[in-house]
Amino acid sequence: MQQNFVSDLLKKPTWILFLCSWLFYLVGLFLFSQMVWDANTYQYDFKGTDFETSLSNWRRMDMLRYALSPVWVIGISTIIFTLIKTGMVIIRVEFNTSMLFKIIFLGFIFISLPFWIKSVWLILFKSGYTPEDVKNFFPGSIIPVIDTSGMNEIRIKALAHINLFHLAFILFTCWQLAVNSSLSYLKAFLLTICTYGFGLALLQYARVLFFG
Repeated sequence: MQQNFVSDLLKKPTWILFLCSWLFYLVGLFLFSQMVWDANTYQYDFKGTDFETSLSNWRRMDMLRYALSPVWVIGISTIIFTLIKTGMVIIRVEFNTSMLFKIIFLGFIFISLPFWIKSVWLILFKSGYTPEDVKNFFPGSIIPVIDTSGMNEIRIKALAHINLFHLAFILFTCWQLAVNSSLSYLKAFLLTICTYGFGLALLQYARVLFFG
């Protein structure tokens, strides 16, 4: 049943799947930036002298992020596409370019879920949260189960990318690669791990190396 539903989605034009993925990301981003980071949250530990001006500047930055969100989704998806496609070329597997982009756009929804989960949890279930609560909330990551004392913010955020959402993206992607190609599920999984997974790990290592 799930495969039939996904197969029906993959028959849609690529731009429709991009639109769905982008809107899902945009709404989650809006909820997080406007309702989690509301005026009360910003004001909680504000140390300046003109809060209204600062809030207005923060909202302008939010508007810029909204405007650039389609570029962000396309950019990240293109990088993921390039990594996986390069792996396919190396192991000599033919795969339709449009289909690969469709799979990645659908999978991007998993990567966008943290905005939604953070927003729903903090707005509906946690009252009186502080800016530090927001900054240190990494749902689905390994952060709550490891000792982060002594780590700086850059290292913590890098480790936070080891989470269930990226794992869900990997599992979804390799599932659809296996269904739509001659690859077995195991080979598709190894391909995704060695391309997207390795690229993600390398990016986080670079962040720690140069900024941490």
